[in-house]
Amino acid sequence: MKKCLALVLAVLMTMTLLTGCTQKAATSSAAASASASVQSAAASAPAQSAASGAAQSSADSSQSTAAEPAPVTAGDEASLKARMNEIISDPEHPLAAAAIGVVKDGQIAFADAVGSKTIDNDDPSKNVPADGDTKYRIASISKLATAIAVWQLIEEGKIDPDKDASEYLGFTLRNPNYPDTPITIRMMMSHTSSIREDGDDAMYNIPLGHDVSEFFTPGKEYYCSGCWAPEGQAPGEYFSYANINYGLLGTIIERVSGERFDNYMTAHIFEPMGLSCSYNVARMDPDAQKQIGTLYRKYDENGDYDPANGKWTAQIDDFTDGYPADDGLADYQIGTNATVFAPQGALRISVKELCAIMQMFCSKGTYNGKQILKPETIENMFTPVWTYDPEKENGDTYYDLMACYGMGPQIFTNQLGDRLVADQDLPFAGHTAEAYGLLGCIAFDREKGNGLIYIVAGTGSSPDDYFGTYSSFYGWEESLLTAGAEFAAFPY
Repeated sequence: MKKCLALVLAVLMTMTLLTGCTQKAATSSAAASASASVQSAAASAPAQSAASGAAQSSADSSQSTAAEPAPVTAGDEASLKARMNEIISDPEHPLAAAAIGVVKDGQIAFADAVGSKTIDNDDPSKNVPADGDTKYRIASISKLATAIAVWQLIEEGKIDPDKDASEYLGFTLRNPNYPDTPITIRMMMSHTSSIREDGDDAMYNIPLGHDVSEFFTPGKEYYCSGCWAPEGQAPGEYFSYANINYGLLGTIIERVSGERFDNYMTAHIFEPMGLSCSYNVARMDPDAQKQIGTLYRKYDENGDYDPANGKWTAQIDDFTDGYPADDGLADYQIGTNATVFAPQGALRISVKELCAIMQMFCSKGTYNGKQILKPETIENMFTPVWTYDPEKENGDTYYDLMACYGMGPQIFTNQLGDRLVADQDLPFAGHTAEAYGLLGCIAFDREKGNGLIYIVAGTGSSPDDYFGTYSSFYGWEESLLTAGAEFAAFPY
């Protein structure tokens, strides 16, 4: 979490946030405001691990772990919703809302939410309830959708995953510590590119009117001095999670397709699947906009977590004053800087729509009769590119949460802190997420058509004070995963 917070603070001090975010950056430029109407400039980190902290909890009495959950009756929706309500109503660790999705044998068995989509602290009777259609800014699960687009273009022969990415970006992309080693699409998709987001000047969402190449160019306004891995962490050999990889991939999608990133995603993935999700709030249908849920944290007047007496404070997507009608991108030059759309984290999508994405993967790339990806493409997508080797220490496992990664998906090994449930080794892959008070995960077995989704939409206590008991996930996450698995009764 400390790493995530450092990135958030660095970005918030330099960029305007997405329309709807309650925090304001200190800028008044029209370009920055236009950029902000499309995407979020804050962190889209994977779900933060608590494994390292779990060992510390015995030494710090202020920390707590997840309580033993009440059992959920298999197949009983009322039992599952009751458990979900218990989870969000914990007085020490409340949540604004939570959603669970369960797919079993390729069919949606459950997709619903409890809690509030929007909250009125002064008059709770005005709270709007969340449901299975509520869309949230899903943070790093967005990367899985962005990867679908890259793979479509690989299928069309417009992208070669092992070709030097410089040829697609239009500028030279080289780690100066490894000047003779090309950085490829495969490396960027699997976070083995040697690109980093380190240092006080680190960010990965560059404002409108600037080129994404500035991130790597000394002397430019948005240069990141810690953008390259040191010697000993060569491209293609060492894993280190970096959001900017997916900003670059979004830019490449634009350059090879000739379409703006948000428009490409809608035209080639979401609309064919019948989904109303989007990376661009201003371009959403009015009915879809109304489905967007606000993300919260429960803060006191000093901006510190206060689960007992704090107020639910909007972090992003607070549209109390209306939805954006114009994205301000009329002058945007396609292929220069797709980070304005936040390909790494700004997808607004519901738990029902995430279930549809899961079903597509479990149906060999087909959904509602539309072929989104070829079966062989999905096999390649989920083939591990990097697996952690403790003898070689060949990667940063992000507090033991990440042990294996493909070209887009995170692959859960149940070997480090990436265990989804305590009593089963679920052979799942997907992605985790954390940003703005949201925690999330999509995880599934493509072969058997089984999977779990959870969304935490607003944390009422500090995640660093609520570690899980059997994994690197937080207590809420373990409780929701366990509840979903008990309902599903997967035969593993």
